[in-house]
Amino acid sequence: MRRPLALLAAVLAIAAAPAGAREPLDFDLTLLGAPDPGVWVNVAGASAADAALLAGDSRVRFARLATDLALAVTSSLLEPASTTGATGFAFDLEAATTGASPGVIGATPYPATGTAAFPRSYWPTRSLQPHDLLTPSLHVRKGFPFSTELGGRFTYLSQSSLFAAQLEGKVALIEGYYAAPDVAVRAAWTKLLGQAALGLSTTELDLLVSKRFGLNAVVALTPYLAARYTLLSASTRTLSFGPDTLAAPGTPTGIQGSSAAFPDVSSSLYRTTLGVRLTSLAVSLAAEATYFGGATLGKASPGAGDYPRYKVPSSISGAFKLGFEF
Repeated sequence: MRRPLALLAAVLAIAAAPAGAREPLDFDLTLLGAPDPGVWVNVAGASAADAALLAGDSRVRFARLATDLALAVTSSLLEPASTTGATGFAFDLEAATTGASPGVIGATPYPATGTAAFPRSYWPTRSLQPHDLLTPSLHVRKGFPFSTELGGRFTYLSQSSLFAAQLEGKVALIEGYYAAPDVAVRAAWTKLLGQAALGLSTTELDLLVSKRFGLNAVVALTPYLAARYTLLSASTRTLSFGPDTLAAPGTPTGIQGSSAAFPDVSSSLYRTTLGVRLTSLAVSLAAEATYFGGATLGKASPGAGDYPRYKVPSSISGAFKLGFEF
């Protein structure tokens, strides 16, 4: 009886721990800096000109963080253009890794802010800075008549408290012809969960082409290629920025006008995926690589609620699955 009680106590202790201290990749959004110039003026004593620069850097850090998260939790495709068939069912165990390049944004000191402009990474963790984001997943797909398919995916961001839920639908425009490749359109919606202050979702539209080749009576090889468009939407709840995150130690607490929310960031991302699936009886294996060519986002002349111009570097992700198709 003591062992179950001890285990329960340990679980409750972990659940009661501060959210930012549970896992190495759990982050504190206030460490990005305030997105509102008024907060920098009120809390850190910045001049109006410096406050505008500091707030712009904070917004860029948030946009870069949101982009990394979106690319990671939507990296896996691991399916060809063909469907499982009207009565088919597929269950997959997947794992993907996506490159990240955390770095300091806005490290240049501003004349009127002093220590308020300390270097900040756009991954606001308190210890680990990730260079690869590992995302294991559970993926289920069910076929229906007229070459349609519905599915769902549950993805976990390793070493964090974050996970994502995805719903997808696919329609094969061409399927099952001997001489022609299969062609399909896929749509998916993904919601990131596990961070109460962060709202992040993606909408995907993919065009897939694949061709099945039989190697013998029980083994088939299906290479596939996909052009992928992803629309990212992210924002936050109102956050409280105290002197510990903006100003030098010793600044008085309880300052008025120290709260702000990151405005909605909306970005279009384009990727290309090349993969191959091997099936034998009910067993299915697949491996793929996805290339993101980078992007320049934001506005060159941002307004009060806009994001300044920023660049997202290119990255490559790889994924593998072991599945069963019936």
